[in-house]
Amino acid sequence: MGFLVCYNNMTMKTKLLTFSAPLQNSELESMATRGLEAALAEVNSVYAINHLYRVTRGSVTRVIPVGLNTVDLMMTFGIKETECGKASGSDPQTCAFRPGFFVNTLSCSSRVRISATSTQVVSARCGRDGSSSSESSEEVRTQTEVG
Repeated sequence: MGFLVCYNNMTMKTKLLTFSAPLQNSELESMATRGLEAALAEVNSVYAINHLYRVTRGSVTRVIPVGLNTVDLMMTFGIKETECGKASGSDPQTCAFRPGFFVNTLSCSSRVRISATSTQVVSARCGRDGSSSSESSEEVRTQTEVG
């Protein structure tokens, strides 16, 4: 399958860049949005200490059919710390980024299982931006179901 769904941080929308799969554009974009929201919620529950993270970039790198009307989305995305506190209950995508040069930024990858009725984060992994060292990343396997 040759497509890429990208997340535009300025408009907070997903955009289909190229596509050649048996899914409709709107269906894939909807799944990508659901998957990214679930992955961000999982990452914030694990990695956020005082402030929530917000997505800076994101893409679906692979779609894996796993059953009838169920797919796994392999996703990569970048996140940056916001001004919203972790306990604020705010939607992180509406929060302003924290200013400054030393604000935490992470690169993440996740596998999200999506069906018509549920969204489940299978795994999530984040590490410091620009680092490939296993010392700077942590993998979290989850069974969080959303929806």
